[in-house]
Amino acid sequence: MLARLGTMEAMTQQQTTSDPPGAVREFDGVIFDLGGVMTEPLFHHRTDVPPEYFSVIAFFLGEFRDHYHLTTGVHDLHLLEMGKISDDEFFDRMIARYNDSGNEQVDPREAQKVVFGRGMVACGAMADAVRQIHDADYRTALLTNISREGEAIFTKLFPVDELFDVVVDSSKVAMRKPDPEIYRLTCSRLGVAPERCLFIDDLLCNVEAAEALGMVTIQCLDPVAVADEVVRRLLGHPAAAEAGAGA
Repeated sequence: MLARLGTMEAMTQQQTTSDPPGAVREFDGVIFDLGGVMTEPLFHHRTDVPPEYFSVIAFFLGEFRDHYHLTTGVHDLHLLEMGKISDDEFFDRMIARYNDSGNEQVDPREAQKVVFGRGMVACGAMADAVRQIHDADYRTALLTNISREGEAIFTKLFPVDELFDVVVDSSKVAMRKPDPEIYRLTCSRLGVAPERCLFIDDLLCNVEAAEALGMVTIQCLDPVAVADEVVRRLLGHPAAAEAGAGA
């Protein structure tokens, strides 16, 4: 009798921690961007920029707007994210262009501090969501466009190895979003077909490139809200439900 009760208890526990019997999963894997998805939105609510550097920020964002979405790999933004130039080299070259455009002279190192500001701040809600998804046996990947110096930063934000089966760092593979090849590489390393992946990114150009390969996508404008949306869609409960149950 005790053995039977133990078996029934194990079956009940299994049913509460896995998919319902007969359920068909929509996805096998989920691919997450870093900045603006796993972290708080970049450049939002910045109050730490000295007024004399407003034009530097505007110059940087203008170059980002005009060149980021291109897949040619020839702009300094592309070279930075493909690991071909360092952070220092990027800012030396960008500020040279800024100074040559008739702006007041500024120091590249000071501009670098201002643009990077407080750096990246992890989104706890999204990290919790990824953990729940990963623990439910979905394959998870972190796909980020980042410089050579970036790994030392993002590996301190959250337990990368515990959350993700695969990490694809643009500076290490010499490819970057929205180049279709980096998406294909990520799917290959995950062992999941693109059409069986959910892709989450804050930038529209990256989202559109993923859609073109057959992925289902979410553009992330609010990481906390999207964390809840993803957990509801994949696991059928609010993102905070599991954490709240153990409180």
